[in-house]
Amino acid sequence: MFSELADKWSAVRQASLAPREPLLRQVMPKSLFGRSLLIVLLPLLILQAVLAYVFYERHWDTVTRWLAVGIAGEISLLSDLVENAGSPETRKKALDLGREHFGFTITLEPGGRLEEVEIGEHAMISRLDQTLTKTFTKQVSHPFAIDTTLTSERPRQIAVFVELEHGLLRVVAPRKRVDSTTTRIFIGWMVGLSLLLLILAIYFLTRQLRPIRRLAWAADNFGKGRDVGDFELAGATEIRQAGAAFNTMRKRILRQLTQRTEMLAAVSHDLRTPLTRMKLELEMLKGTKPEPDDIKALQNDVEDMAKVVDGYLAFARGEGQESMAPTDLGNILHEVGSRVGRDDVTVDIELERPITMPLRPVAIRRCIANLIENAARYAGWIGIRATMEDDKVWIAIDDDGPGIPADQREAVFKPFFRLDASRNPGTGGVGLGLSIARDIVLSHGGDIQLLDAPAGGLRVLIRLPC
Repeated sequence: MFSELADKWSAVRQASLAPREPLLRQVMPKSLFGRSLLIVLLPLLILQAVLAYVFYERHWDTVTRWLAVGIAGEISLLSDLVENAGSPETRKKALDLGREHFGFTITLEPGGRLEEVEIGEHAMISRLDQTLTKTFTKQVSHPFAIDTTLTSERPRQIAVFVELEHGLLRVVAPRKRVDSTTTRIFIGWMVGLSLLLLILAIYFLTRQLRPIRRLAWAADNFGKGRDVGDFELAGATEIRQAGAAFNTMRKRILRQLTQRTEMLAAVSHDLRTPLTRMKLELEMLKGTKPEPDDIKALQNDVEDMAKVVDGYLAFARGEGQESMAPTDLGNILHEVGSRVGRDDVTVDIELERPITMPLRPVAIRRCIANLIENAARYAGWIGIRATMEDDKVWIAIDDDGPGIPADQREAVFKPFFRLDASRNPGTGGVGLGLSIARDIVLSHGGDIQLLDAPAGGLRVLIRLPC
């Protein structure tokens, strides 16, 4: 039920649908922390990408190419020495010199051919394979094959096979002879430092945003009528300036409320004194002979004036000096409903679960009473339902009365506005009940709306923050 009320509330509060946001705004972080972190991370990631590309393309490619030129020259020289050797002793001596001076593992398989060599499945795919193949093609004049795949037999090694007239020359060299490790070291340092900078950025951003969150919390609670005292100035200069402005605003509002209450107390005394004197004089006139004909009309006028003054003072005061306290909303609804319930009016109260929240008990009791009494004047049945969803409390007061025309539902919240054109207090009060109710709801940081009730009458929908 209350999900439907919430949807109805949203439909009423939004006169038109908001325009669709651009795609960039949809993907952008919504919080200040996320956007600040993006400001730090985005340039860092772009810089890393550019540096990694330049370093990989320039440094790694250049170093690897020169390393490949060196090992290709050594293997080419060794191949020529073995190929041109006139005797087995000379070939053996050439192979021994290669093992001693080049640091290779060299074997010569008589009668071997390249077709018999098993190359790893992933050979000739990597950029290293392509660079070595291109360099060896330029420098080695004999058929060759290269295997850079890693196996348990050749960890971190490469194998070069050269087909000679005397057999298949197999050269195994350390991979570091052709692969620059500075690239991985550079990337490792870059990523490690970036993570360190990210941690530092998150730490300092969190410390800077903490005062902003506290300021938002203080402003939100003050807007709900929960005075939390002065905001403790902390953080950057701009945050301290905002906090100082909040403290100044808070003091001005509280001073204004205090001055209004004191002024209204004086007005109450000044207005009620002459009214009381007029009542006494009218009572004295009632015993005179002959009694004035219009004394009854004058008494009615004085009573009406007293009601208007009392209603105005109650509206202007708005129970603003009452402190917030944890309050059982169910007790208030049942208490007020039991007072209004009469033989000709049925009041049904339904709570989906117990609700205890910070409220001004006297003020909220008066708000609910005004709404229920207003409904009781025109309806025979009143239904009150309340529930809590997320961080909001919804209160719906339905009746089966004649309702209020849609074009006048906003106007009835104005002080002294009455649908009854006769202005007779006996048929509709002085026109302050809904004004006082809305003032109390707004002072709690909530809102109130008039809708059509399912029973055909009026629905008063109240939303209060927890």
